[in-house]
Amino acid sequence: MPAAIPTKPDLLGYEGKTCVVTGAASGMGGATARILGELGAEVIGLDIQKIDGPIARSIQVNLMEEASIDAAVAEIPDSVDRLFNCAGLPGAPRFEALDTTLVNFVGLRHLTESLLPRIPSGGAVASITSVAGMGYTKNLEKLHELLATASFGEGKAWLEANSDVNNGYLFSKQAIIAYTYARAGELARREIRINCLSPAPTDTPMMPAFHDQISAEFMDEHFQAPVGRNATPEEMAEPLILLNSDASRFVSGHNLFVDYGYAAQTYMGQRPALL
Repeated sequence: MPAAIPTKPDLLGYEGKTCVVTGAASGMGGATARILGELGAEVIGLDIQKIDGPIARSIQVNLMEEASIDAAVAEIPDSVDRLFNCAGLPGAPRFEALDTTLVNFVGLRHLTESLLPRIPSGGAVASITSVAGMGYTKNLEKLHELLATASFGEGKAWLEANSDVNNGYLFSKQAIIAYTYARAGELARREIRINCLSPAPTDTPMMPAFHDQISAEFMDEHFQAPVGRNATPEEMAEPLILLNSDASRFVSGHNLFVDYGYAAQTYMGQRPALL
């Protein structure tokens, strides 16, 4: 008999895993949900919009409202292996700064903290932030204050009292990075990993909103990846999936720039550091 062909190891380890994905209706979240399903995961998608993709379960949620998040959590199974925080708002002019940061950070944190007791040893959390958050150290004192708030309501009250600091999209993305760093050590004691991913400009349904803020020409000149094009949603979803996979089992407290060298150029003074 011919020798058996050895099977390739499942390096990512998603077969049979329960994965919660926010923002699963479109963009990076939609791509993440679809690819996870292809890898054999049981995907539970959360979004304020209708989710048309082939996932195990769809739950409507408004991350701007604590009660909506709590209702969604009540529908999620008692055990969750991986959480992917992909939902977000682009900010002005379509959304006020308060609403933007409620969705992008306060709601994200409330959902994450609500689900962490259900994540077993070996589980992981990965959140999408942005290259726009790379200047988080400039606001570190205020970010520590926000992180010190203990609930959704306290976080919202802090944002209302600090509207001069909260400019919406940029501050919310800085907060995700700070939260990721702040929680990594404590979660390591439970062998749970937490990371985030900073995308360069990506062609998702959110991109026209950024063009409403600043022109497409300005975006391309100052923020586009050095390769000379925007990324596709899949080019962000796949590294995010890698971060939450078994292949990254010793990676935690990391902010992964997926920008084809944009951050490297700014750090070396090869292009203006506008963020």
